[in-house]
Amino acid sequence: IKSLFKNFPDFLQHNTRIAAFGPTTAKAVEDAGLTLNVRAPQPNAPSMSMAIENYLKETNKKK
Repeated sequence: IKSLFKNFPDFLQHNTRIAAFGPTTAKAVEDAGLTLNVRAPQPNAPSMSMAIENYLKETNKKK
């Protein structure tokens, strides 16, 4: 997250989805005032790819 704001100091999340692996990164996302859309690892998603897959399935159900 530090790198995100270093490289894009005017970054605004808008509709950008953010994923984080691990509690430290998830906390950094939230501490920066951003919305964390995908969190890994989780019991139902031990990998980031599985967490993103689950997120996409849930998101597509709502359409």
